[in-house]
Amino acid sequence: MAKILSFGSLNFDYVYQTEHFVQPKETLSALSYQRGFGGKGLNQSTAMKKAGLEVFHAGRIGADGQPFVDYLSELGIRTDFLVRDETGVTGHAMIEVCGGENRILIHGGANRKIDEIQIDRTLSAFGAGDWLVIQNEISSVPYLIRAAKKAGLKVFFNVAPVAEEVLAYPLNEADVLCVNEIEGQFLAETEESDARIIAERLHKKYPAPEILLTAGVEGSYCINGYGSFFEPACSVKAVDTTAAGDTYSGFYLAEKIRSNDAQKAMHYAAKAAAITVQRVGASQSIPTADEIQ
Repeated sequence: MAKILSFGSLNFDYVYQTEHFVQPKETLSALSYQRGFGGKGLNQSTAMKKAGLEVFHAGRIGADGQPFVDYLSELGIRTDFLVRDETGVTGHAMIEVCGGENRILIHGGANRKIDEIQIDRTLSAFGAGDWLVIQNEISSVPYLIRAAKKAGLKVFFNVAPVAEEVLAYPLNEADVLCVNEIEGQFLAETEESDARIIAERLHKKYPAPEILLTAGVEGSYCINGYGSFFEPACSVKAVDTTAAGDTYSGFYLAEKIRSNDAQKAMHYAAKAAAITVQRVGASQSIPTADEIQ
């Protein structure tokens, strides 16, 4: 089976449960506090590993980042390509959770110091048939996409967080573009609110990659060379949606690699994400394959 290179962010997550989201000039006492391991890169690595893939996590941590090496190793995720920056700090996020929704403030830290030298050294260990899985919480993404394609890897790009700079990325070189509705609207440059139409417009703008759009309780859509697909969301009571999209991405790719069946992969991913949203936290909320019936 293909090797998975998850080149992505690692963040210490500081999670606060609140009665309502903090307003300007307001000081609010949290109902509870939890520190965990997160970052979209870590979440995706965790999801793919728990879904049964062989995962190598590449990235950058600060002098305070040893807990991530230990955590990844405990999960069975390879850390051969994880670089420690002794002069920097590991990325971190402040997550406010209320009523099943969240607001997130991120400091990139070492995640934003990934350079071309690190990328080239890492990619030299991978080749044709392997997958690169990335998101937009790290630096040097355009170079990473082009270098991976040149090396023969397939590219799964979870386009989050979205920003103006992404419009200049070589998105049509990716094999899969994964977005939510807001990210899809931004990339398609549309105010359309219908998720299916957003996916169609994205596919028209970027015809080469498979388009995978997640729309929360409205389900998910996929458009590729074989057609268009829809998968309804599972009906559950959400308590924390922080890692829902990353769970979906990881389990989708795992099943897509195994079966090459988009509909089957979407169904598998939707069930995994439904379990994640019923738990508090980021990577620690992601289920194992055995939990998915």
